[in-house]
Amino acid sequence: MAPRNAEPQQPALKSAQPLKALSCPSGHRFDAARQGYVNLLSGRGTRFTPDSAQMIMARERVQDAGVFAALSTELVRILAEQIPVHRPAHPGEPGLLLDCGAGTGHYLHQLLDAAPQARGIALDLSISGLKRAARHPRTLALAWDLWQPLPLASDSVDLLLDVFAPRNVSEYARVLRPGGLAVVVTPGDVHLTELREAGMLGIHDQKLRQLKDQMTPTFGAAELNAQVSGRVPVDAGLAADLVFMGPAGHHRDHDALRESLQARDVAAVTVDLDVSLWRG
Repeated sequence: MAPRNAEPQQPALKSAQPLKALSCPSGHRFDAARQGYVNLLSGRGTRFTPDSAQMIMARERVQDAGVFAALSTELVRILAEQIPVHRPAHPGEPGLLLDCGAGTGHYLHQLLDAAPQARGIALDLSISGLKRAARHPRTLALAWDLWQPLPLASDSVDLLLDVFAPRNVSEYARVLRPGGLAVVVTPGDVHLTELREAGMLGIHDQKLRQLKDQMTPTFGAAELNAQVSGRVPVDAGLAADLVFMGPAGHHRDHDALRESLQARDVAAVTVDLDVSLWRG
């Protein structure tokens, strides 16, 4: 990592050999874990609590079940139509995709599969999530606190993805290259409304308006707003996973959630997501 007052350096992305360590010109070195991720918070720490292994496993089951498959389709469409990273401006330099709050890297991996020459960086606090994110050969998984200056060079990112994660807007603007795209996904007002009485934390009204108020002073008006919506069938276990994978998972019991949802006979949930695009 760079010294406190220096610009963070972009890590090298080399996948021909297993990642051993990351280092910077200032002499800092961070060894990679056996599972392929690198913890850049060693010795620095954070006041935030990462998602637990159980929460990450619940998220993985939800993703594998295709509950948010329509979102994946929309993100791949955006990648293909809005920012062709498979045709980089500089020959030999693949496009760089950055997933802030990546969790398991699920959406980042799908974008990378759609852009074979692109590389990805996954940032998250959860080591359990980063172990999964690191499984893609073109993903560099880094443990990092999004509220701290991002560990990337300025003007280096082609596409920045933020799905339900905290937004460090000034840092997003710094690392995004001119013409690059920031894609932010937020829950709509009726997202998973069937699960709120079962213990899922409520969603504040006007979430999209709050997002626009936060992003517009730095990025200007959104270039595009799209909505992903639909009804998805679930069983009690999958419904419990949807609650448990979010903030409620820090203080709820999964088995009790499943029993409660089974008693309520929840058989389907509403997916209501807003996808907003800003140009760097």
